[in-house]
Amino acid sequence: MPGGRKLMFNNNKGSALVMVMMYALILTILGTSVLAITMNEYRMEKAYRDSVAAYYLAEAGLEKAIYNIAEMENISTDLSFQIWEMDAGDQDLLKPGSHGNYTVSVENVQLDDIIYVDEQQTVVYKRIYKISLKSRASMEGMTREIEAGIKVEDYEAGGIENKVEILYWRQIR
Repeated sequence: MPGGRKLMFNNNKGSALVMVMMYALILTILGTSVLAITMNEYRMEKAYRDSVAAYYLAEAGLEKAIYNIAEMENISTDLSFQIWEMDAGDQDLLKPGSHGNYTVSVENVQLDDIIYVDEQQTVVYKRIYKISLKSRASMEGMTREIEAGIKVEDYEAGGIENKVEILYWRQIR
């Protein structure tokens, strides 16, 4: 019997198959982990891309709101209820096949100063307003918000365009 056991341990006929199976298992595990890492990287890159697109969309909405305020004939404190939303004319801001929108709201309107033409202060030359705006945009599930403060010089005389000065511009989230 001891001789039979000795023959079993000296028999190397299945060792190559076992080694090939071990190498195949190691390569399969490595391949699967590389695939998982690649898929995770793609998801993170897409989320970042959508986040940047949402930021630019919020910025575009804010720019449109500032343009509309600059074009107004008379600005008043009633502006605080104004909201601008993305409409069909703004669809060129999006890539074909993507979904996104923005909403810009006026958070605060404050009459900062009144400049008069005459010394008796009866004829108004211009009113200066400080306005706070908030823009919120969503793009493929990612949301970004931007807050801006502007100073607007609203001239009473016709033919003079409103002057807009941006006081601050920051991303909220």
